[in-house]
Amino acid sequence: MTGKPEPSGAIFRINRSLSRFVPEQTIIIRNRAGESELVLSPLQRMAMFASAALMIGWLVVATSATVSGFLDSDSAEAQYDILQSAYETRLAELAAERDSFALDAQETQAKFELALEQIAVQQDELIAAMTVQNEQQITMFALQRKLNRAITERNAAQENLDDLQAEFAAIAEGTGPRESSETELINTLTRLNLALSETVEQRDVAMMEIASLEEQIDLTQQQIRLDAQRRDRMISQVEDAVQLSLGPLENSLNRTGLDVDSLLATIRRNYSGAGGANFTTLDSPSLEGLDPVDRRLQLLMQKLDEVQLYTIAVSKLPIAMPVRSAFRFTSPFGMRDGRPHNGMDMAGPVGTPIYATADGYVTFAGWQSGYGNLIIIQHEFGFTTRYAHLSAIQVEKGERVSRGDRIGDMGNTGRSTGSHLHYEVHLNGTPVNPSQYIKAGQDVY
Repeated sequence: MTGKPEPSGAIFRINRSLSRFVPEQTIIIRNRAGESELVLSPLQRMAMFASAALMIGWLVVATSATVSGFLDSDSAEAQYDILQSAYETRLAELAAERDSFALDAQETQAKFELALEQIAVQQDELIAAMTVQNEQQITMFALQRKLNRAITERNAAQENLDDLQAEFAAIAEGTGPRESSETELINTLTRLNLALSETVEQRDVAMMEIASLEEQIDLTQQQIRLDAQRRDRMISQVEDAVQLSLGPLENSLNRTGLDVDSLLATIRRNYSGAGGANFTTLDSPSLEGLDPVDRRLQLLMQKLDEVQLYTIAVSKLPIAMPVRSAFRFTSPFGMRDGRPHNGMDMAGPVGTPIYATADGYVTFAGWQSGYGNLIIIQHEFGFTTRYAHLSAIQVEKGERVSRGDRIGDMGNTGRSTGSHLHYEVHLNGTPVNPSQYIKAGQDVY
């Protein structure tokens, strides 16, 4: 055996302590030159075991990390596919909800227009009924005067008849004035009989005329009562139709967040020449002294005036949808990538029709850096709208447009990553959220 160096005291004590668990091991190495021995102390064996354990642990960790990386990669791809599928499903659901809402909006618009037509027809019928009532009242007054004259004539004929009968009776009894001859007496009696017959005939005619007039008066009064009931029903129907029309209009304007009273006052001043006074109420002096029916009619006329004012206001505000075909919202109003996004984006195929959202006139129609093909429309009450990235422009500067007029086609011009409409609404020069006004139009469009 080859000699080996003596270990130091500390190492010796460690080897001795470990020898109870890990004994010393001798390894014989044979080669052509002969044999040699390699003695491994307990400490050396423990160091070798620790090194092997570290190597195996490192291999396990590395293998696990590699396998986990592959698994994570597959899981991330699967999660991406799931999220992509969920996103596409949600987009399809939103598109279906939008289409359903568009149909509901069209039905609501049809109902609203029908209600306005009914109001116009019923208003004409109501005016005609009031005209008939006035004519009937005039006829009633004429019949009453005629009846009074007939009664007067009947009373006069009756008095004349009574006088003649008294005179005839006096003559017959011989108490009347004596005549100079029998011939004169006969002539007198003949005249009295003739006058008596005429008077009786006049009285009978007057009685028949009175009966006829009284019957006509009864029929006229009955017709007046029936017409009054019909008029009340018509007023109630017009009131219901007005309320049906006024409710959505009020909701629409209230949802814009604008000062509705000031807006209506401006419209009243610009379109009727009147001041911006509030609408008349039941306690207003202008309704004092009117009977209940006239008060209802007066208030109904005022409600119709309100409907007209609200209708004008709604037509002038940009609350309609600029896109009516299938599309999807891709970017809302607000901050985007750290910068303000002054409008909302609606994506669809190139060539999708674009419509004006309110009445107004075109102040710009052409190319503008970033916006590409751009249309700017000036509306009333300080509103302007912008329609950007168009593929085609179908209006010219200075042209007047109405709500719903086709003004251009969707495109991908300017600073754009895909075919879409960038739609902006400005109030007195400041960009505002277009969705607020589009939501306001949901009640009427």
